[in-house]
Amino acid sequence: MTFLLSITIGLLAGILGALLGIGGGVIMLPLSGLLLGYDAVTAVSTTLFAVFFTAVSGAYGHFKNGNVRVKEGLLVGAGGVIGLLPASWLFKHYFSENIGMLEGLLGFLFLFFALRIAVDFVREWRGHTQQQKANRRQYNYIKPVLLGVITGMFAGIFGIGGGFIMVPGLLLFFGMTPLQAVGTSLFAMITISGIGGLIKLGQGFVELPVGIMLGLGTIIGAQLGVKISDHIKPLMLKGAFVLLFLYLAVTYLF
Repeated sequence: MTFLLSITIGLLAGILGALLGIGGGVIMLPLSGLLLGYDAVTAVSTTLFAVFFTAVSGAYGHFKNGNVRVKEGLLVGAGGVIGLLPASWLFKHYFSENIGMLEGLLGFLFLFFALRIAVDFVREWRGHTQQQKANRRQYNYIKPVLLGVITGMFAGIFGIGGGFIMVPGLLLFFGMTPLQAVGTSLFAMITISGIGGLIKLGQGFVELPVGIMLGLGTIIGAQLGVKISDHIKPLMLKGAFVLLFLYLAVTYLF
């Protein structure tokens, strides 16, 4: 039953992630707790392990379509490892023993997600979209590394791939197109989620069979999501996710 639920959660995460342009981690994380009954520590760790599968599959597809800027992806990934290592240490020696604190932080994280999606929802509802222009200024190697450090810290503590952080950052600071930002984010996520997942596996926090099933489910679900994306309006899904993440924020905080 657990394996069936795991694959189903992965499928759902892959489908919705493809429809909304987000990583599957933000979907797998709460569902692992709600449906599989995992505590915050196990849910965070197993989710990060599963995100690796999504990142590899998604990055490969975007790379074939020319939507990965390799240099930026490598720099963000390197920065991610820098942020990931101390965050993983902090997770093991503090948050794993203070689950209440971790759940409180997750509550604020889901509140952030709700507000982030709500902003996109309102913009699309009003018919406004952001147009990004290429950044022709002198290249700055520090920005992608710093972006990676922040992303790695989030990954190490919250178990998410960091697409909600990386994609806006890549759009804002590097003038990427939306597809380039998503593709480059997934490419950087391979390093961050791969190393982060192995660290949490070594720390004994990952439910390995479930993590594999979640990952395989997201790979299949992402392909299905792409195929049905022309038949479903993402705007309505975003509205539903605002309500879901608000509910989760209240649940974890109170």
